[in-house]
Amino acid sequence: MKLFAEKGFDRTTIDDISEACGIAPGLIYHYFDSKLAILHTILERSAFLSTMTEILSNPPKATVESALTELAHAYWKMLEAKQDFALMMMGEMQRNPEVAALVGKMIRTGVRLLSNYLREQIKLGNLREDLDPEIFVRTLWGALFQSFFAHCRLAPYVRRIPPKRLIEDIVRLLLYGAIAQKPAKGKGERK
Repeated sequence: MKLFAEKGFDRTTIDDISEACGIAPGLIYHYFDSKLAILHTILERSAFLSTMTEILSNPPKATVESALTELAHAYWKMLEAKQDFALMMMGEMQRNPEVAALVGKMIRTGVRLLSNYLREQIKLGNLREDLDPEIFVRTLWGALFQSFFAHCRLAPYVRRIPPKRLIEDIVRLLLYGAIAQKPAKGKGERK
């Protein structure tokens, strides 16, 4: 992961990996078919899917907002812990179709997992019936990742917003929207 973060996926060679590990290149091929297989293993072991599963399968949170906020904070924390690797992967996905396909598969699994949670919340009457869970989830993760990218790479050009506030406001914005609720007209008022 460190080599990929430093050099990029395409520029890191099997020889680089074997040298960093202090082993012969042939030994790597004993365990992995390719460099892409190594990346796949790294992503599986460090992916957010297990954390997401744990958060959603624990006893239910008091509200959908609290569950989504906990997930969003955990996602941000994971991105911070693997900042260089996560930012490198953003570029690699744009350049390398194999990397994009690998990451896309993991994203599909995460979208499905959180979408299922949201569908259950719709059935319970906690969310609008016309909510498209997949669009909601993709928007949430996209907003968080782009905000993380801006936080790490665009400061000082873009004002940094404290992550706690940013995360909580993104969740609230997606859940409740931006339009102020208009009070219901009382008796005798003009409509």
